[in-house]
Amino acid sequence: MLMRNILLLSLLSWACLAQQPVNLIDLSAFKSPSANWTIEGAVQAAYSDSSFQVATGKGILVNTIRNGKYHRTDDLSFGFSHGDIHLMFDFMLPKKGNSGVYLQSRYEVQLADSWGKKKLNFGDCGGIYERWDDVRGKGKEGYEGYAPMQNASKAPGLWQTMEIDFQAPRFDANGKKIQNAIFKKVILNGILIHENIEVLGVTRGAVSTQEVASAPILVQGDHTQVAFKNIRYETYDKPSVKMGPVTFDYYIGKFTEPVIGSAKAAESGKLDRLTYKVIKAKNDYLIHYKSEIEVPETDEYEFQSYWTGSGVVKVDGIELNQGAHWYSEMVSAKTKLTAGKHQLEVIQIKDFPWGPQALGLYVKRIGSHPVALHERTSLPDPEAVGLIEVKANAEPVFQRSFAFHQGKKKTHVIQVGDPSGMHYSYDLKQGALLHVWRGPFLNATQMWENRGEPQTSEPMGVSVSLDGQFPLVLAHQVQADSTELVYKGFRLKDGRPVFMYQWPAANLMLEDYIRPNASGTGLERTLTYKSTSSMQSASELVLGNSYHGIAKINSNLIGLQGQSYFVQWDGRTGEVLSPKNGLKQQRIPVQGNEISYQLIW
Repeated sequence: MLMRNILLLSLLSWACLAQQPVNLIDLSAFKSPSANWTIEGAVQAAYSDSSFQVATGKGILVNTIRNGKYHRTDDLSFGFSHGDIHLMFDFMLPKKGNSGVYLQSRYEVQLADSWGKKKLNFGDCGGIYERWDDVRGKGKEGYEGYAPMQNASKAPGLWQTMEIDFQAPRFDANGKKIQNAIFKKVILNGILIHENIEVLGVTRGAVSTQEVASAPILVQGDHTQVAFKNIRYETYDKPSVKMGPVTFDYYIGKFTEPVIGSAKAAESGKLDRLTYKVIKAKNDYLIHYKSEIEVPETDEYEFQSYWTGSGVVKVDGIELNQGAHWYSEMVSAKTKLTAGKHQLEVIQIKDFPWGPQALGLYVKRIGSHPVALHERTSLPDPEAVGLIEVKANAEPVFQRSFAFHQGKKKTHVIQVGDPSGMHYSYDLKQGALLHVWRGPFLNATQMWENRGEPQTSEPMGVSVSLDGQFPLVLAHQVQADSTELVYKGFRLKDGRPVFMYQWPAANLMLEDYIRPNASGTGLERTLTYKSTSSMQSASELVLGNSYHGIAKINSNLIGLQGQSYFVQWDGRTGEVLSPKNGLKQQRIPVQGNEISYQLIW
């Protein structure tokens, strides 16, 4: 029986791409860097700071502005040129920070402090900057900029992630441009903010108005401080496989496995490419394709196959991809091939009447685009699935669902949406925050579309994954034992839930109230203890359980999970401890019957 998986089909599967890292142990990866640029070991700032605190070491590229502002010689050029490129990097900005990354030194994606901004333009973080022409007249010089589709910015002082899939302009043999540059995708902090944006010419601040097939990445280094780490990329300039003519043998009958056995072919023929279009029946058939592929260079090649039914891909008689799958599910296998010619075989069957016929096969080599060995119409587009969105526009909204957290499916989850745009998911079984996010509320499509599998919902905004632990501990505990908590339901306060628990080990009744903070920068969590016996003086609040370490920004502000979000509390003193296996914790003694802290991102 075919197990149907409903997955999003991506013809360019980014998860399979290997990235070349930029070495940040020194500045040798860059051309003639100015004194503004250094390599450091750590960078941090509070969300209100206009400059960084820097610690010596390796791994982080930092612009210090020590040479002053607005000197174009402080822009930083990478040491390699590129055409098409998939670029990924982490970056940090201080308050009111401003920088930009120019693909081919000509097409700028803006980096800016746009935290909390409601109305966006091309100059906001992730925007594709405007073009500029003085000839257009005063006040009309700027044109054709593209604002992000959504504000996906985090707070200053936090590490943010950007991913850019860029297609360079194309030129004919005489050097005439025949196709414009395209930003295929720009993703900021996990949110798609641009898709298929065609850029008709260079943006403002480009090194030249002359467009070219290949040029280096350029980073703006003359406006404010900015920091980068984890820079990696893949360019697409290597040759890939070519396929010769295809022969096929078509068999009619009930095949439960892609094995021909003694069956006689009902039809045979030749094709230019793989296609299911030669198949006459909708089911109960087997088709066997053979071809020769030419490999340009010895390397590792990935075969990505798609089909409805069952099948197998073989190269030189060695089985690579196989099994029963739905056409929107990619099956992938890698193999090392020597330069020269190799024999390709594809066998595919369909022994059930439902579902579309489909057959697709790509070959991917690191440094080249995937090469389709099938006809375009042989692999249908995935079935359109409309978004089922839960909104929280007028009042707080609660949605029970399953949810994934750190790779595990949680079953006792409530998603709480707020009209402020600050939302969270909460594990009722553990008294734990799982995710917090800003922006639109909830994608509930997987809960109700088709059969409602896997019955999960997902944040729709800029999301931060938390440690998923109850934050109060007894003195002898490294972390709370969630099995000691007994959930007692929730009551409403200002329309928002107050979760109630019994904590027998501490002789306490607890109330957990989470709401937008007063400044609109995040969520405030207040834990109140309802008990006839006082809170044990040896008990503590744990504000971080992190193997990434804790960035101590100031006496009551820390950065957690690799500085992906801030936690802030009142003036109580506390200390960072390492209770086990490199785990870092910020532990604060609990006094009185209430304690609050804020999550800011």
